[in-house]
Amino acid sequence: MQRRTPPRSRLLTPHWLCLITLVSLFLLSTPVSAITEADKGTLVRLPDNTYSVPEAFLYEVKGNDNLHWLAAKFYGDARQWVRIYEANGEKVRNPNILHIGQQLLIPPNP
Repeated sequence: MQRRTPPRSRLLTPHWLCLITLVSLFLLSTPVSAITEADKGTLVRLPDNTYSVPEAFLYEVKGNDNLHWLAAKFYGDARQWVRIYEANGEKVRNPNILHIGQQLLIPPNP
């Protein structure tokens, strides 16, 4: 018995055409980076107060948070996770495990 294949016109249903159109519109509307080959390796200066934490505050842990990510977010340096860990010694027993909804104290920048 010979297997029949659908005609080519039925392979691209309106659903597929719509999806292809949406994806192509998204890709075409995404801005292209303004960085040129000559710009690679140049130093970008951020304002001095970009990562300032003037006073301690409580942060509620969300989905995929970890101490490295929180340190990078608040201090601009993921290696500062130890500061957050030490400030929350009684709440965080294992620095690799944070629980959603857990309240962490984020200490101020020195």
